[in-house]
Amino acid sequence: MNVSNKIARRYLFSKKSSNAINIIIWVSISGIAVGTAALILVLSVFNGLTGFIEDLFAAIDPDIKIVAAEGKFFEADDQLYADLMADPEVVYVTKTLEDRVWLKYVDNQSLAVLKGIEADFNDVNPLDTFIYRGRFTPFTRNGYPQVIMGSLITSRLNTDYENERNPISMFYVPKDVKAFEIASAIQPTYILPSGHFDVQKEYNEKYIFGDLGFVRRVFKAEKQISAYEVKLTDLKKAEAFKNRIEDRLGDKYEVLTWYEQHKTLYRVMKNEKYISYLILVLMNALTAINIVGSLSMIVLEKSRDIAVMKSFGASSSFIRNTFFRTGLFVGTIGSGIGVLSALVLGLGQKYWGFVQLQGGDSFRVKAFPVELQLGDFLLVGITVLLLAAIASLYPAHQASKIEAASGLRT
Repeated sequence: MNVSNKIARRYLFSKKSSNAINIIIWVSISGIAVGTAALILVLSVFNGLTGFIEDLFAAIDPDIKIVAAEGKFFEADDQLYADLMADPEVVYVTKTLEDRVWLKYVDNQSLAVLKGIEADFNDVNPLDTFIYRGRFTPFTRNGYPQVIMGSLITSRLNTDYENERNPISMFYVPKDVKAFEIASAIQPTYILPSGHFDVQKEYNEKYIFGDLGFVRRVFKAEKQISAYEVKLTDLKKAEAFKNRIEDRLGDKYEVLTWYEQHKTLYRVMKNEKYISYLILVLMNALTAINIVGSLSMIVLEKSRDIAVMKSFGASSSFIRNTFFRTGLFVGTIGSGIGVLSALVLGLGQKYWGFVQLQGGDSFRVKAFPVELQLGDFLLVGITVLLLAAIASLYPAHQASKIEAASGLRT
């Protein structure tokens, strides 16, 4: 085994009769290194983007959301709230109430979702970190209830943050109102913005937040809520927590994990990551073909050595293993350089942001987010070595077929 390794290393690094062979070998190593680094970095960028998007959605959407199995609202259950708060996996629980409303300000109009939240909402969802102007407050201003609004709703309505004399008209249509009764049944509620938030487009154009008590009065739902929103000690335990409490809650409630609340988005991002991985693997497979060429040239150059070894009793399997290991050394060196390059570049991007996002000044991050994961390094390393092994099979087999007599004549 050691003899085979020593011969393989010598064949790889010793001076060749033709300089072209050395060039081809280093082209193979360089190609594998570049492909390995690219594959790891692409996967790491997907990890970073996934984490960044999770942080954005976590500003409004909780780890666990308990909603009614049927209908929009349900009666708040003090015992259920107490049981959830007593659970060792739960950090905090808050109650929310939401439904669609129609907003009008001067000549501008917009649909929105009015969400009633408690003062402890930020203990579950860190919304306050995304408020860029003003603040959330349950108090009235100039006699009008206050809300915080998404930046796109604010832009659409063209509201004046400091104008206290021209409130926004808000209309809510209860679900039990018949079509011909709408005009007479709904009355405007006047509100003022106390601040604006900027999370991401879907939420910025959808939500306005107000005090839960005020929203209950608007919806005429005095003791009702839309959901219990739960913050867990560890988001990774969400699925286990869901399975554990579903039996206790029964059919009356539906329990949604963070991933189930964003099922489509999460599936798309995972699929994009795997598709990118497959595309880059195919590119690495094309690069690995260079190993076939370089090994084949080494076999031709060393055919006399092969014949001598066979005349001294070396078996075909020994010759095959020797050249197979030569190909593996090419793959190992290339993947090793690629892994180290990816580590250095990934850490540099993470801490210094070498590659900036186009239009980064309008985002919360200016550079591509990167998250290096050990699993990606192992996956890519194993993939590249497997490709190198497959590429080495044919030249190694051809080397083992050389006969002592024919090889000595060359």
